[in-house]
Amino acid sequence: MELVIPDLWQQEAVRALQQGQDVVVQAPTGSGKTYIFELLYPNLKTQAVFTVPTRALANDKLSEWRARGWDVGISTGDVALNLDAKVVVATLETQRGRFLRGEGPGLLVMDEFQMLGDPMRGVHYELAVALAPKATQLLFLSGSVANPRDVVAWLQRIGRDAVLIEHKTRPVPLEETDLGNLPDSQFVQSRSPSRTGGSFWPRMIGRAMRADLAPVLVFAPRRAAAEQIAQAIASALPVRDPLRLTPAQEATAGKSLTKLLRNRVAYHHSGLSYAARAGVVESLAKAGQLNVVVATMGLAAGINFSMRSVIVTDRRYFAGNFERQVEADELLQMFGRAGRRGLDEVGHALYTNDLPRLSDTKARQLRRAAQVDWPSLISVMHAAKQRGEQPFAAAVELTHSLFSVQRVPLGVEHSLDSGPRPCGLWVTDERARFVRRGMIEMLNFSRRMGSETGGRKCDARSRFCARKRSVAAGADRAAYARWGRHGKSLPAARAEPLWARVAGRDGARFGRGGIGEMAEESDRSQRNNVRTRADVQLR
Repeated sequence: MELVIPDLWQQEAVRALQQGQDVVVQAPTGSGKTYIFELLYPNLKTQAVFTVPTRALANDKLSEWRARGWDVGISTGDVALNLDAKVVVATLETQRGRFLRGEGPGLLVMDEFQMLGDPMRGVHYELAVALAPKATQLLFLSGSVANPRDVVAWLQRIGRDAVLIEHKTRPVPLEETDLGNLPDSQFVQSRSPSRTGGSFWPRMIGRAMRADLAPVLVFAPRRAAAEQIAQAIASALPVRDPLRLTPAQEATAGKSLTKLLRNRVAYHHSGLSYAARAGVVESLAKAGQLNVVVATMGLAAGINFSMRSVIVTDRRYFAGNFERQVEADELLQMFGRAGRRGLDEVGHALYTNDLPRLSDTKARQLRRAAQVDWPSLISVMHAAKQRGEQPFAAAVELTHSLFSVQRVPLGVEHSLDSGPRPCGLWVTDERARFVRRGMIEMLNFSRRMGSETGGRKCDARSRFCARKRSVAAGADRAAYARWGRHGKSLPAARAEPLWARVAGRDGARFGRGGIGEMAEESDRSQRNNVRTRADVQLR
């Protein structure tokens, strides 16, 4: 049985969590951040949700912790199993509905919380934190964030008792080595110059092995490239002592991977089953039985082993069907896998010519994405409306909890300060410039007439309101006649809240352009006391 004694910073993080605090952990790749959560598992009294960036990593964690006998479920975009388990491994987006309902687990773990700064998915991470109930403890884990103190300050600003656990020392020091300055190995047999399937990578690996820099972890941009490079290396570099595999390992790995493994070479990507990746490739790599492992960049965050040296083959990789540039913090994670704790005195970041190197790495400076997650805000507004609360106030309150010291405007703040007009339109002064003055005066007049005539209120079900909508449509047609090129017809008014109808219709029309010109026209009309046809009809 392997006994692992926690480092002091890991023990400090566990103590803070046991005392009820939220914890932000920033520590180098491979230092043992996930071990903090694993230390907590035996004493968990409520459910914990452990979120990871990708479905492949979620499946890996599910299989790993099931093998230990844990009570664990999974929730990703395509799989939902055992959701009442003690631990649920999930992608964060699957938890949004739970938070919108005001519910949450006892502990929410955000692995790789640098995703807060992702242009596409960062807003989902941000809203999950903003919506999480105060009873839900938070544990953030990352090895590539430059400003973790800003994250702690954010949590404290929204009323949480948060603490930073920062550990800057790598388990193994990291050095850089230029493969171009190393001599060739005389045992390389390939002659093709191609980088993907020829002699280039066998030559580079041959140099590393001759300089005693093996085993080597090679990061390739996609699955096909990983397999081609592994095949080229295995074919070009003879092995004096072939690896002997058990029948069970051969059956799990399959014929093509088994052939490479006998030459002490392997590839590692999400196309392999978890049993092949973790049960065969990773276990052999940890045991020091492999000279080379070629892994895809997309699974870099989930690799659960280190090797003496690391090479990154390209600055681009594929995420699904899209090609992405390798970010500086992603490079930091990849090179962070160099150096095996307890086995290597130094880890080596290998490079040559135009390959990425250590000087290209940098921790990510987290800042919120520019966009607002309107579907979530609308869901918050809908829930507030059902509770009998003001929906805009609920949305504005949520924006105050976002990862930004600057205000995130929604366009309703002034109306919340000044209150609604008699017509019921919840609009700011900025948006009111684009709402026809005649319609506002007409609706106010209608509301007053309703009170003066014994309770005929401006209600969507009343005949008076139907007449009012008819006149409003006439006013719209008059406005369209004046600004003809901005629209030709207006759909019949629908029986829905006035703020929704005005905001939706006017937002769609004025969003097509001509806002400045139409605002000037509106201002001129008001200065000259020009009345629309609707005004004349009402008077």
